[in-house]
Amino acid sequence: MASSQESVSWRDMPRKGQLSVLFLLRFAEPSVRSSASLKNLDSSLSSGEIVTQSATVSTAYIIGQCLSSIWISELADSPKCGRKKVLLLGTAASIISSSLLGLTSHFYQLVVLWGLEGIFNGNVATARTVITEIVGEKRFLSRAFVMTTMAATLSTLLSPILGGQLATLASSNPERFANNSFLKKYPYELPALVNASMLTLTFLAIFFFLEETHPQKRGDPDIGLAISKKLLSCFQKKNQSLTYQPLNDDNSTEMEAVPFMEANDADAEHLENLENEGKHWKEGRGGSRSITPVPGKTKAPPFLPLRRIWTQKFVLMLMVSAIHDCHIGAYTILWVNFLSDPPANGAHDSLPFRFSGGPGMTPSEIGLTLSIVGACGLPIQFFVYPKVIHKLGALRSWRLFMRGLPIIYSVAPFVAVVSKLTKSSTNQPGQPPAVWILIALIQVTLIFCAAFVTPTAFMLVRLACPHPSALARTHSISYVASGVFRALGASLGALVYSYGTSHSMTGLAFWVAAAVSACVCCLAMACKEGDGHEIRLDGDED
Repeated sequence: MASSQESVSWRDMPRKGQLSVLFLLRFAEPSVRSSASLKNLDSSLSSGEIVTQSATVSTAYIIGQCLSSIWISELADSPKCGRKKVLLLGTAASIISSSLLGLTSHFYQLVVLWGLEGIFNGNVATARTVITEIVGEKRFLSRAFVMTTMAATLSTLLSPILGGQLATLASSNPERFANNSFLKKYPYELPALVNASMLTLTFLAIFFFLEETHPQKRGDPDIGLAISKKLLSCFQKKNQSLTYQPLNDDNSTEMEAVPFMEANDADAEHLENLENEGKHWKEGRGGSRSITPVPGKTKAPPFLPLRRIWTQKFVLMLMVSAIHDCHIGAYTILWVNFLSDPPANGAHDSLPFRFSGGPGMTPSEIGLTLSIVGACGLPIQFFVYPKVIHKLGALRSWRLFMRGLPIIYSVAPFVAVVSKLTKSSTNQPGQPPAVWILIALIQVTLIFCAAFVTPTAFMLVRLACPHPSALARTHSISYVASGVFRALGASLGALVYSYGTSHSMTGLAFWVAAAVSACVCCLAMACKEGDGHEIRLDGDED
């Protein structure tokens, strides 16, 4: 059944300025920052030891998130704090962490640094909450969530390139930086400072331009917004004074309307809805105009306690999303390690299902396979995703494209078989064309499925939230569960892969991931799309 909602385009999106700030936040958030600096800490580390230490650093971040997720989300949901202050806190923590990253001299310093950032940084979950409250209507959600996915994809593509260029600045430009002792001792501090500069710019954008979206804090005094509006107003008045024409009629009683900012119809309608909603929440806090007010008492706003968040709809959606992230985490680490494994002939090899080793690709060849994902992902997310979601609906699209993952996992290990068969006949360096064709087919299919499944899962989790007052906690719980299960999937995937390669079954880990993915597809059939307000509390608007 096609979606019955009105079709919208990118031009129709409300509050584009606010969404731009969140796009910048997701782009500037550090992606993979640890593996490069680990090599600098100890140049004798093998690739396996780097992977192990990198996993340890990521685990420290996840543990920090687990310890603070409920506390951070409670702050974001509290009218005493709100969303904006939590985003400022998380961004400030990232600035400090990123600035110190390149100065670490020991592996354990890196672990502590990432663990502390995990404790204070709840930006991903809070940003998802802010996005849903900015766009308001359900018809805008799909484009809003895919926008943040595009920002993260773009950051993942560009940050390794920029970081690699900056980290090797002294060696690549010896005539200018050969005598710079700081760059020689701390080669990764320069890219870390660039990242910190981006985060500082993001912090200022949040402080001066992002509006508070908490229903009970909308319209409250905001010093950052007040300063930015004052500066913009002064700038506008200066420009208008150059072309100002006085009214010809001295007796005219007409007033000149000089709007602070032009808005389209969607923005105007959305602002009116926000004002009405904010007025309702403020009345709930104690400004209610009831016919028979109770003197000396204020009506508390409706707030869903944590124990009531765990509705059947939310728990089922959370479980399916977490297990899905588990096999995604397993495949991510399996794919890179599998491609780098050299070809091998085991004693018990028996094609097509029992074989040892991988295609033995070089790091540059592996990088090329990963670039396919980014190159195809952005146009799919920008042009194809919104149209398909509008036609099929969120839940149906999520279930449909999820079914492609078991097929991808099942086919992926046969890259080694194709490489072994075609290399033995050509005896040429590099990978034969047949291998590249199969890899391109796998990666394009993967990103096509992932481009629909991942942002749609964010939207469905948001709609499974049982009450608007639990929105930040819902996103925080989902984000932490995703991180934990991704780490669990990566660890289990590595163990199964190690066992399989030693028993002439390189494809075992991939096929186990395919079986788990197939189970997730079956569980997804039981999930239902919510409306974000399953539980009604006293004081809720009818």
